[in-house]
Amino acid sequence: MKTPNIYLSLIITVSILGSLPILEKITLAKMNVTQMIFYRSLSQTIILGIVVWFGTTSLSAGIPIKYTVYALLQGVAITVMLFFYLSAIKTTDVSFVNPVIAASPLITYTLAVVILNEPLNFIRLSGVILVVGGIILILYSKQATP
Repeated sequence: MKTPNIYLSLIITVSILGSLPILEKITLAKMNVTQMIFYRSLSQTIILGIVVWFGTTSLSAGIPIKYTVYALLQGVAITVMLFFYLSAIKTTDVSFVNPVIAASPLITYTLAVVILNEPLNFIRLSGVILVVGGIILILYSKQATP
């Protein structure tokens, strides 16, 4: 399979991630968090099942068990994260929640440097610090709102 243009992939990802919270907030008006996670997971399972069925990938491609466990743990982590994220979206402004969770690059960058031995880069670190500064402003704006 040909690798897609990285910029196109990133534009599509950012577009979906940026618009998805609006659909989530609308959906959560009539559905509880657990129901939403169930239906979201069901749709993902069906789509991936179709992909596997048509043979574009294989679930038994000689992957060491350690990496299968890692993938399963990621599924657990995403489910836990979704529960708390959707609970926050349901109870407060999307325009507050999503910028606050944008602090994840700080954790990602720190773990990438420590665990993956990625280089400590001043420009990237500066960008992460700017993101955190923006989050602090958003937190302050929430408190300053009458």
